Amino acid sequence: LMLKKAILFIFLIIPAIILSDRLIIRPVEGRNIAEKKDRPAILRLGERLFRDDRFSTPKGDLPASCSTCHLLDEDPQGLRAYADFFNRSWVSSRILDPRRLELRNSPTLFDVGEMERLHYDGEFPSLEALVKGTLSGRPMGWLPGEEPAAFDHVLKVLINDRAEGPGAAGTYREEFRKTFNVDLEKIDRDRALGLVAKAIAEFTRTLKTRKDSAYDKFALLNGLDASPAVGEDGPAFGQKTIARLTRLEQNKTLKFIPGFGQTELDGLKIFLRTEGENSTGNCVACHTPPNFTDRSFHNKGISQREYDKLHGEGRFAALVIPDASTSVRPSSQFREIPSPSNPALVDLGHWNFVDLKQSPLRRAGESDDAFLRRMIGTFKTPTLRNLAHTQPYFHDGLYHKFDEILEEMRLISEMARESRIRQADEELLKIRISKADFKPLSAFLDSLNEDLRRGY
Repeated sequence: LMLKKAILFIFLIIPAIILSDRLIIRPVEGRNIAEKKDRPAILRLGERLFRDDRFSTPKGDLPASCSTCHLLDEDPQGLRAYADFFNRSWVSSRILDPRRLELRNSPTLFDVGEMERLHYDGEFPSLEALVKGTLSGRPMGWLPGEEPAAFDHVLKVLINDRAEGPGAAGTYREEFRKTFNVDLEKIDRDRALGLVAKAIAEFTRTLKTRKDSAYDKFALLNGLDASPAVGEDGPAFGQKTIARLTRLEQNKTLKFIPGFGQTELDGLKIFLRTEGENSTGNCVACHTPPNFTDRSFHNKGISQREYDKLHGEGRFAALVIPDASTSVRPSSQFREIPSPSNPALVDLGHWNFVDLKQSPLRRAGESDDAFLRRMIGTFKTPTLRNLAHTQPYFHDGLYHKFDEILEEMRLISEMARESRIRQADEELLKIRISKADFKPLSAFLDSLNEDLRRGY
């Protein structure tokens, strides 16, 4: 155990401290899972499994658990919203695959239980499927084709456990017997894996934001709707909320609170505004309250920008991407980090997993080819809550500050109006912000942070 901790410190903490001037070292407060007696047994077991790094491959050089990439208060660098500190999360290096970086940045797990599709590209249809994919995938150091070996390894760890690791209230055999009334040695591997996935998924579903940020308190105090009405989309909600704010201001009954004043209000209005030539963020079209995401997939041009920075502007637009009849999805070529030495590699996001026949994103009368083309470079809309604890931002993790995000969106929206973004989402065209809008928008985004020290 001490050796594993030493390895983690050498490979994770020291490089992060050296490479980033944004990190602040503070004591680790720690969490005692076993003492949470008031929680159901399945949640205590799920959190223990979530934090156990013995499920990772013994052939790799970096022991990992779910909590390695989804931290809360276990790292001396500071609080996180169940995310890590890296642009792209680190994975075990293997002789057959010596990479160190995961495909994408690790997003927060808060409110993930409300998502229909999981991962930035929508690879998984449920939390249970995501857990199985993680336990047998690259985050745990396993390589494609090693899934059976990974599952065998999980079962071996469970059966041979001697009440080891954080949160152990007994051996895994004892905890599974208490929680599921099964003997791990008497059930088959698939059933055991199903129970592991169930426990971790149930724990993950409890990770919910409290909705008690400065913005939430301001909205409640002023009688603003917390979310759109049934059948109401983001833009309609935005217009309704702006109208409500305008009436309150005219009647001089609008109330401010600490953490949400005039600057934050100005930012909220820009965020909600969907029409106009100036100070129109059109943010609410995709980042809809209460979780500030529409849980859908959009092409914001981020994948194109990363690719073109390596290969030259216009190269992404010229990239040959197969149509629906010839494509093989998911594609290792189109689900990869762009490489300066190999222009064939790029990350097309949801293009790899979209169901051409059943997806709710498909429009009436749209052909398979047209629909698949429209999915190029689409990624799931991330939540905007707790951004202070999830940086760096976007799926490629290339931006660390709000101003950097806003400048990128300002630039991309201009490129989209000039038809320079391949298959640009139509909502990009409506974004019209200037640098003068950055301060109020940043202040509003800051108002969505919760006090993570209160615990979850």
